[in-house]
Amino acid sequence: MDTESYVLPVREVIRETADAVSVVFDLTEEAQGHFDYTPGQFLTLAVPSDQTGLVARCYSLSSSPVLDQPLTVTIKRTVDGYASNWICDNLQAGDTLRVLPPSGIFTPADLDADLLLFAGGSGVTPVISIARTALAKGTGKIVVFYANRDQDSVIFAEEWSRLSAENPDRLIVVHWLESVQGLPSQAQLQAFASEFSTYTSFCCGPAPS
Repeated sequence: MDTESYVLPVREVIRETADAVSVVFDLTEEAQGHFDYTPGQFLTLAVPSDQTGLVARCYSLSSSPVLDQPLTVTIKRTVDGYASNWICDNLQAGDTLRVLPPSGIFTPADLDADLLLFAGGSGVTPVISIARTALAKGTGKIVVFYANRDQDSVIFAEEWSRLSAENPDRLIVVHWLESVQGLPSQAQLQAFASEFSTYTSFCCGPAPS
């Protein structure tokens, strides 16, 4: 595993929702070849801190390695999260961050498999990378169950609509909104999953609040 860090320029900071941004990186000549990744992996960012100099935080890649997309992580603000708040409030295009190469094992072994992807809130970040990649290079069906507080907190809402429209025979996206349906119960999740018992499942989301 590559443990050397690289200073990467920030190409763009995209406001996804009121409390989530996507950070788009360019690769320097030095970094070329060190940032190949598989869908579902993450980057470790070094965020400036007045108290400790730097704090290291891991954020999942939302871009796909098989599409013509720049290296992108998506970050949602957390109430007491120093790094996520600093990024959402301060980071701009033209800035630089020190970044470790991709890591992580939250990745499908077979892009041709049928996939059942559960996501809650910012847990959608690796899930959309997996879905984008599987749709582009795989052959299986993909079902996404995506839970959020309300409509305004749905990250990549337009992208999910676009992907669904372009892949009607392969992709189903189910949005679950706490403001409308309450929190999903274990029984409800089990009933939903039982319809796709042969699918390979992935689940990513924040801890219960």
